[in-house]
Amino acid sequence: FEQGSGRLELARAVVGQAAPLTARVIVNRVWRWHFGEGLVESPSDFGVKADPPSHPELLDDLAAGFIADGWSIKGLHRRMMLSNAYQQQSVLRPDCLTKDARNRLLWRFNRQRLDFEALRDSILAVSGSLDLVKGGPSVEFDGASNPPRRTVYGFIDRQNMDGVYRTFDFAVPDATNPRRFVTTVPQQSLFLMNSPFVQEQARKLAERVEAPDRAETVRSLYLRVYGRTPDEREAALAAAFLGRPAAPGEPDMPPLAQLAQVLMLTNEFLFVA
Repeated sequence: FEQGSGRLELARAVVGQAAPLTARVIVNRVWRWHFGEGLVESPSDFGVKADPPSHPELLDDLAAGFIADGWSIKGLHRRMMLSNAYQQQSVLRPDCLTKDARNRLLWRFNRQRLDFEALRDSILAVSGSLDLVKGGPSVEFDGASNPPRRTVYGFIDRQNMDGVYRTFDFAVPDATNPRRFVTTVPQQSLFLMNSPFVQEQARKLAERVEAPDRAETVRSLYLRVYGRTPDEREAALAAAFLGRPAAPGEPDMPPLAQLAQVLMLTNEFLFVA
């Protein structure tokens, strides 16, 4: 080492022009965040035994542009999200599905399920309860307390993580997690069906969209939850549900709140498509 302990030289070697491995790893992780799958499937292993990139020229071009742009993460996000590949629809095309079932050639956008943080924040957002204040101490999210703060401010106990985090595949806090596992288990549906937190937000959403005209109420509800208006069949089913008499043993929730909760249980709400 020629300059002190060598830490500066090591840093320059890690991020220097002659060693673009760091840039390629960062680019691959950001790509995986947006597209669901990385250009290299093993985000922490770029060695000779790892699978080769699906698009090596694209990976190198993005890494070179990332370095030239001063290692700007914001610029990297912008470049990916403005691309034609990112702006594709997620609909299946039989001819492409036959040739490339895993979508490694990027002929459509990969549908991705919301992680727990985005799901909880989305429920709060559509109900109008989400607290957007930045910073501050962490808060506990459990069965007894569910403040409307963004989930990123949730308190994490490394030794005794709350069960709702484990149910929705939250990253293990005491280990490195290059990617999150995605599971589909009954506990996830049971939480969305029976959680007092979800039911409370459904009631608040119902209060926010309720109007004298039933058709306008249904339209406002769909706009809040899905960002679109209902089609004729959806509008008819919703109106029929709201107008029916209560059944014996039915949950003690207004029909509009029940409908709001049902919409938040659907794949259209739980997935990015």
